[in-house]
Amino acid sequence: MKRRDVDYIVIALMLASGLYVTLTGLIADLFGLHQVILHSEAGYICAGSIVVHIALNGRSGIVYLRQLFGFSPGADLGREPQTGTGSAVGRRAVLTAALSAAGGFIVGWLIPDRRQDLPGDAKDIGALYHAWSTPGRSLNLPVPDWGGRPPQYKTYPDADRVELPEPDGAGDLSVSEAIDTRRSVRDYGDRPLSMVGLSCLLHAAQGITEQRLGFRAAPSAGALYPIELYAVVHRVSDLPSGIYHYAVRAHELESVQIGDFRGDVTRAGLHQSFLGHAAVCFLLSVVFQRSRWKYRERAYRYALLEAGHIAQNLYLAATSMGLGACAVGAFYDEEFNALLGLDPREEALVYVISVGDGA
Repeated sequence: MKRRDVDYIVIALMLASGLYVTLTGLIADLFGLHQVILHSEAGYICAGSIVVHIALNGRSGIVYLRQLFGFSPGADLGREPQTGTGSAVGRRAVLTAALSAAGGFIVGWLIPDRRQDLPGDAKDIGALYHAWSTPGRSLNLPVPDWGGRPPQYKTYPDADRVELPEPDGAGDLSVSEAIDTRRSVRDYGDRPLSMVGLSCLLHAAQGITEQRLGFRAAPSAGALYPIELYAVVHRVSDLPSGIYHYAVRAHELESVQIGDFRGDVTRAGLHQSFLGHAAVCFLLSVVFQRSRWKYRERAYRYALLEAGHIAQNLYLAATSMGLGACAVGAFYDEEFNALLGLDPREEALVYVISVGDGA
């Protein structure tokens, strides 16, 4: 292979990796992500390619810079002096590139915002919903039909069931210690989660703590419990990888689908690679009608609050067990809903929490 061929390969690597770093950086900025799959690796490849390219073309670069700034290469480089034509062309090329880049930024800045205008003074959909979900809003005529009360529990009657061990004291930290040391952890080791550990996490999230009334570990508006909990298992001892539904009443798992879903979870999670490296990803969905029939326009607010309570319970339980956890709100809704087989008009994903060995 000739040196020119090597140089072309290096340039191609430099351009491809630089483009990938740029695109993933824009995605991370747009969605507020901390990690995007292969972003760091592509950056290292780009930096390495630049170093190799400079090593291969350092002498030519010095000659070009001398030409660009009007200096003759001189005899010390062992080359004949160049005419001013090459230097002029080089300056024109640099000026054209700079003007193109500046023009691109200016055009992007001047493009008008084409989002649809919202009613009143609302700046975004969230603010609009917050205003419209104030108590008594539904009293305006005509009164909406909020429907009746659905079943309290979701079940998969034909699914294989997995018994969970008793969630007995897997954590060594006190509540105050867990609160003080809780952090979002995105780097996980390879140690699998134990079945006892999984049982403790599920119980901390949604476990029933008062059998007679069915009260659970996390608070819920009106004790209606609209949140359903799924576990996408990647690495748990004595449990096949797959998607499981937490059967709350029996403290069991219902097998929804067996298989390796690390790639699916990573893609649905906006290519945040740590979702595929975790031992398990907990998916929280909302069955809207469980709260809507009673709390009407406030139902969605209460459901999101409850999801936050559950996520914090998972955080603290994982921390007390020496595990790492990270809550994720940025993901492709459609892909996760399809992965779980949900009809988003009735039940939809709202939160993802990854847990793994925090080594």
